[in-house]
Amino acid sequence: MNKFKFVLIILGFVILNQTSFANDNKNVTGTWKVEVTDAPNQYVNSSFIVSEVNGGLTGKVVFEDGQELKVPDIQFSKDIIQFVVNIEGNDIKVSGKVGNAKITGKVEAPDGVLEMTAVRKQ
Repeated sequence: MNKFKFVLIILGFVILNQTSFANDNKNVTGTWKVEVTDAPNQYVNSSFIVSEVNGGLTGKVVFEDGQELKVPDIQFSKDIIQFVVNIEGNDIKVSGKVGNAKITGKVEAPDGVLEMTAVRKQ
């Protein structure tokens, strides 16, 4: 009987743990309007589209001129989003805190660290 209770407790923990990961992804999936104020003009404004595929996150950045950059691997845990996007041969690291339909964070570019904000589009 004790083994049965133990198995039920472990099974319950696994199910709850998987549910919490799924809920995390819902907080970040969708389309975001991004602004990186001090970036070069063509990179100041963009859209960031995040999708959930097979439990993982993927996305793309779309600049105002129509240029699209794939983001194949997005990490999201404890309200922190992190990913790398390649722009003009440079790997640009992006990280931010997600909350209240906003992302506030930083972009690590070759010229330095830039502030980034994003707002979820309706």
